[in-house]
Amino acid sequence: MKAALAIAVDDRPRDAAFFVESALHDLQCADVDLNRYDANRAARIADAVALARRNPGVYVHEVGSDAADLAERAAVFDIAMRLKSSEAYVKSVLFVARDAMSHLPALWSHARDGFVSMYLVERTVGALLKVRAPARATREEHDAEREATRLIDEATSDWAFTCSPSTFLRRLRTLVERLAPESPEVEHARARRDRRMTVQHEDNGMSWLSIYLPTIEALAIKRRATSTAKHLQKDPREIRTPDQLRADLCSAWLRGVGTDRAVETKIFVTIPFQLLEGGGGIADLPLPQAEIVGHGPIDSLTAKQLFLETSVFRRVIVDPINSVVLDMDRRSRRATQTQRDWLILQHGTCARDGCDRLALDADIDHETPWVQGGKTNVNELRPLCPRDHVNRHRTRAIYRSRPDRSVQVITPTGFHSSAPSPVKDVLAPF
Repeated sequence: MKAALAIAVDDRPRDAAFFVESALHDLQCADVDLNRYDANRAARIADAVALARRNPGVYVHEVGSDAADLAERAAVFDIAMRLKSSEAYVKSVLFVARDAMSHLPALWSHARDGFVSMYLVERTVGALLKVRAPARATREEHDAEREATRLIDEATSDWAFTCSPSTFLRRLRTLVERLAPESPEVEHARARRDRRMTVQHEDNGMSWLSIYLPTIEALAIKRRATSTAKHLQKDPREIRTPDQLRADLCSAWLRGVGTDRAVETKIFVTIPFQLLEGGGGIADLPLPQAEIVGHGPIDSLTAKQLFLETSVFRRVIVDPINSVVLDMDRRSRRATQTQRDWLILQHGTCARDGCDRLALDADIDHETPWVQGGKTNVNELRPLCPRDHVNRHRTRAIYRSRPDRSVQVITPTGFHSSAPSPVKDVLAPF
């Protein structure tokens, strides 16, 4: 870079242009290498899962009709832990690689060579769903599907070299609409079956709530929220913005605030007593934070508000130094529920290394299986999410509890999961 600047200062623009062009060429080469790496990585995931399906005994005990499917799930779990990725991500990559190799040979070949990004391959694979023959299709409908798939593969493998991503996707959308065998009404009905709600947690104790639903319903919700917000703003005491009002209204409506069906979901929040009494930390230690169990810290004002609004609270004794739960009162009549609450407070999430699914929704697993003489006491129980609970009992994976009650997984292929390293105090002196 210094040499290039010196040349520019010496008034030799042609030499400077050469260095700039060389840098940009290197950037293109790096992009090709990255595309090639992503495609080869996806292919290796697909190959590993295919190998597991052909040899289900590596992962599962039984050899039944669902052994191959169970082995695939176990292999995806194994891959996700090795790559430190989520199972959902591995399944997504697997789906794209499988369909691209089977139905888009030309486009997939370009991806393996590095000339097409996996993003465009993924979008093209998604487009194939719209030209797929319906259930119980006739021979002619299957032939039409194969021809449409061939045309999409031929067109996209050509566009990949000449079109920008936006142009590629626009042309793909136009082509698919022309080839799709079903009417827009049928496509809408199919998409409607995928309606769902998702929550994405952000910093500062906030989250995004998203709902995938028919457009007409989304517009109706927005209109109602906007109309109600405008009405509330007529009150001179109202200081909230329209956006804040719409958010507050939707939250209240969904939670049933003010109705006889107001939601009463159990959420575990730990609030240090020092926070409530306004005292300082112990021996000059910083004041411990309140937190939503399984999610993370919340600010002290929100914690105090929750404490004032709740009608029931339970005393929990926590070590003020390391925040480990030491004891908990036994007011519940049902011992199993008390044990469950204890485990939720201890773990917050599924006990397995790397799993962040809430312990509140987990199954309670016996370290020694009940049928083998395991006891139902809190020192031999651990929360495992439903997926891990199935893996623990139906695959050859070993779930081993550590002294701190976290759970290490040893896969049938010999991979050992690792516990997260302790959180370091970034304010501590070097």
